[in-house]
Amino acid sequence: MKSLVEGLKGEYTASVEIRQLDVSGGDTEALALAEKLGVQYVPSFVFATDQGVLVDTLVGRQEESALRERLDKLK
Repeated sequence: MKSLVEGLKGEYTASVEIRQLDVSGGDTEALALAEKLGVQYVPSFVFATDQGVLVDTLVGRQEESALRERLDKLK
């Protein structure tokens, strides 16, 4: 999934901000944000507007088409 997300990140960089958080380590900021967003499983994909309004969440491995569909809605 990491390489897929990296590819999408490069492609969508001009229109959508994509952040990747590592919640498996000791990054307390990442863990706090994951908790705030209700993330319980890895991988999870949380989609929000630039105003911070949550639009959608996908849990588990995803097809590229599903991620693109959500990202295109955020453009």
